[in-house]
Order: sequence, then structure tokens, then C-alpha cells
Amino acid sequence: MEQPGRTRWIRLAALAVVLVGTVGAVWAAWSRIDPDGDPGGQVMDQLTPTLAALPGDGTPALPTVSQLPTSPDAPYVITMEPHRDSCDGRPGTQGWSQVVVQAGFHWTRGLPQLVARMAPRLAELGWKGVRQPPTSGTATWSKPLRTGGDGFLSVSSEGDPSPSFWQFDVTGDAIGKAASGC
Repeated sequence: MEQPGRTRWIRLAALAVVLVGTVGAVWAAWSRIDPDGDPGGQVMDQLTPTLAALPGDGTPALPTVSQLPTSPDAPYVITMEPHRDSCDGRPGTQGWSQVVVQAGFHWTRGLPQLVARMAPRLAELGWKGVRQPPTSGTATWSKPLRTGGDGFLSVSSEGDPSPSFWQFDVTGDAIGKAASGC
């Protein structure tokens, strides 16, 4: 004859094993789920203020678009949230692409004048200039992001010998595992 206390103890132990197993399985499945690459737009919120440094920001001269214009000299601003990518298609390299803010705009003066206009605004936002060779035709800035990772910003001319169309690119590391193999 089995003792009532022992039966109760066996049942509680079995219940504990089932609960621990269930919690463990749920935790293992949950920990494998990669979070959204930019939950709540936290990275994008750190990148988009840089647009205020551009000539024409907030005016019809620099419209926000949902896809890149077909005309190579049409001004635009576009933002791109991260997407799942593997770059090379191999297993184990899948992760999040970068968060991107991009613009194409007209500016009839040179790079030094553009940098002089942009630098104070970017400095207020915590961006620091990165030295480039004088002949590069590109100005760059960087900033550590509150969400981890780094932000990079570059501006360069898209034409020679007297450029009037410029490319502005700001990228930030997504939250979660980054794509590799690129």
C-alpha cells in the first residue's frame, strides 16, 4: 500500500518536471527569435534628424519618397528600415541589413561650402567628422548610437567637373544579429 504523502510528493515532482520542461522549451524557442531589426524605429529616430543639415530639408525642393526616383537628378529623401538578408545566401550568414536614410539633392557650390553648412548642425546631434583624403570628394561623419552599434554619414558629389547633384547616405547598425558574408 502506497503512503498518501509519498504519492502527493511524486505528483508534485512530476508536475515540477513538466513545468520546468515547458518553461525551458518556451524560453529556448523565444531566445531563437531574432527581434525586429529596429523595434519601434529606435535606430531610425537617431538617423533622420541628420536631414536637417541638408539644403532644402522640409521643403518641396527635397521631397520624401517611397521608392527611388527613376530620373538620376531628381531630388529625394527615402528611409529604409532593415530587412532580413544573408548577402551571400549561405546558411548562418542571415541577419539584419542596416537602417538607411538616403537623399539626393541639388547644391551648386562645392564640398567645402556644403561641409561648412552641414557640420554645425551635425555636431549639435553628436556626429563627429571623419578625416578623408582631400581628393576623395566625400565628407563623412560617425556617431555611436544609443541602441548599440554605430551610425555613419557621408555626402559626395555625383558629377564632374562641376557637380550640382549630391548623394547623402546615413546608415546605422540594426538591433540584433547583422547579416554577414557581404
